[in-house]
Amino acid sequence: MRLHRIALAVATIASLAAAYACGGGGTPAALIIYEANTEGVVNIFTIDPATAASKQITHGDAFDGNPAWSPDRKHIIFSSNRDQEDVRMNEILVMDADGGNVRNLTNTEKGSEWSPKYSPDGTRISYAVAGGDGTYYLGLMDAGGSNPQKVAGPYRFVEFPSWTRDGREVFFSAIALESNDVDIYSIDVATKEVRTRISTPAADLCPHFTHDGKSMTYATVDPAQGYGGNVDVFRHDLASDDTTAASDERITDADGSDDYANPSPDDKSFVFITNRDGNFEMYLMDADGSNPRRLTNTPDTRENVPDW
Repeated sequence: MRLHRIALAVATIASLAAAYACGGGGTPAALIIYEANTEGVVNIFTIDPATAASKQITHGDAFDGNPAWSPDRKHIIFSSNRDQEDVRMNEILVMDADGGNVRNLTNTEKGSEWSPKYSPDGTRISYAVAGGDGTYYLGLMDAGGSNPQKVAGPYRFVEFPSWTRDGREVFFSAIALESNDVDIYSIDVATKEVRTRISTPAADLCPHFTHDGKSMTYATVDPAQGYGGNVDVFRHDLASDDTTAASDERITDADGSDDYANPSPDDKSFVFITNRDGNFEMYLMDADGSNPRRLTNTPDTRENVPDW
């Protein structure tokens, strides 16, 4: 789901939220999957992080985005409006890794779902879902699309669910009903207990977990700057109960917006989205934020939501 939904949901955070995006896991030497917007049409691509060779996976004028790999990398789950008369509505679809054998998992005629992510064992899917009355929820369903449930909410907006590596929790960004601020929450999948994990004066988005399970990266503005400041990537120690980001490590600090930091399978590097050179592109950097290097160079295309 693209971030303009946040701008539509809460106008007061539109200028900041438009800079953000999110993604998942992988295996050594794995291709990165992502969405790309060219002249208003969004399709799904893969890219080789070693050679920067890309391949288009979906084709057409419908929105096909929010892609994520299945744990075995045999399937790609994504959000699309290709089966909806109302182009503002999306459903969760799955296809084989080569783009074939597309199946609709949600088939909700009047509903909308986006930001799907597989659980680490591949048996369940987390996603964002519109409640139909202007509210939003975190949803869970079985990998085949059965047993859909709204497990957290209602909120003013929900996006970017991400599973912890042990599969016990799902972290997600949401706007509480009484708030204009985007915070990061978690839900215990077994008990359904919801906790606030990151809450700063700015929008806190795009939680992702290192493969060792020890830390989470997310995008926000330095708490001292608040809304309107520079968007950067921060690292949060999962053993910490600090929700303010005061003890979190900033791992990018460049002009422009840096977000959607998604770790490589060996945790030695990140893929991320940045407009530090004027337009949003995918970059790679080492795990400590050093050695940033451009992965794409497409001035007329906006890449987003890479999943490694």
